[in-house]
Amino acid sequence: MEKCDRMRRRLLGLFLCLVVMGTSLPARAEETSGRSRTFVQKAALFQAEPWTRQGDAYYSADGTVINGAIARGIDVSSNNGPIDWMAVKNDGVEFAILRCGYGENLLEQDDARWQENAAGCQAAGIPYGVYLYSYADSVSRAVSEAEHVLRLIRGHVLSYPVYLDIEDPSIFARTTAQQREEIAEAFCSRIEAAGYTAGVYASVSTFTNLLIGPAFDGREKWVAHYSGRCGYGGVYRMWQATNQGQVAGIMGKTDLNFLMADHGFLKPRIKAVRAAKKSVRLSFKPKKKGTTCHIYYGRKKKGPWRHLKKGAGKGKAVVRKLKSGKKYYFKIKISRKIRGVTVYSDFSNTVAVRVR
Repeated sequence: MEKCDRMRRRLLGLFLCLVVMGTSLPARAEETSGRSRTFVQKAALFQAEPWTRQGDAYYSADGTVINGAIARGIDVSSNNGPIDWMAVKNDGVEFAILRCGYGENLLEQDDARWQENAAGCQAAGIPYGVYLYSYADSVSRAVSEAEHVLRLIRGHVLSYPVYLDIEDPSIFARTTAQQREEIAEAFCSRIEAAGYTAGVYASVSTFTNLLIGPAFDGREKWVAHYSGRCGYGGVYRMWQATNQGQVAGIMGKTDLNFLMADHGFLKPRIKAVRAAKKSVRLSFKPKKKGTTCHIYYGRKKKGPWRHLKKGAGKGKAVVRKLKSGKKYYFKIKISRKIRGVTVYSDFSNTVAVRVR
């Protein structure tokens, strides 16, 4: 009898162990798939892959909307090996930034796959720009690097800027902040004189602390920050979000980038609020045809809020059916569609008014 009881207990223990193992296997499978657990849980709701477009928005690896993103692209070099550009196109990539070379104007410093990648983009109908990995620690070397790029892009039609990639540690070890600005100015002005748009690539911390001044602020910025959202506080045009992207047609991991909407659009302002009988008239900036004003109003400064949509083309809107003698709080945000993607501004300032 004791033997039978022990056998039953052993069998029961084995059964429970198998049940626990069975229930844990799906979680392990999700974690090893390359997605974060948070994203896997959210993916069931909207069926989107990390760093891809779903409907009228792009989503990051944690499943949150990348506000301001209007196109998804990649950047590649010879390090990525041979690329099937038609497969890349069919995987939803909308632009590419190609390394054309590195350093000064020497043939041996051309990217070994630059011409191949440019031809592949053109054949697949993928618009592209270029970058050059810089070692310039003087103005003369920056000019040589600009000439390097111009030699290589001659005869090509670029849809995106020419970027100077400033990340090599040797540059920062041998230059001051003023010298780095002179280097960027020398490179960019030479590129612009040839009729191209010039920009600078660097990490978020480098732009924040080491690349400061008009030579940088007045030009296209391509910011690298591997996170769920770009943490750069200045104006930028492109965000390199991850170096762990997976794209059809490319072996291994690749960098993924997002073209961002004009950041001057992302902070509206309520200029004036005028109370009337059971209504309030708002005026705001910016005003532009084809945009929508989202008005949020409520009786408490921290909400809850009611939401009202109005056309933002005239820069004014009226909120009706309010309670006389009551104080209301108002804030707005603006939206517009760019390339089929709905882009939302940040919230404006919050203002208060007492209704008549």
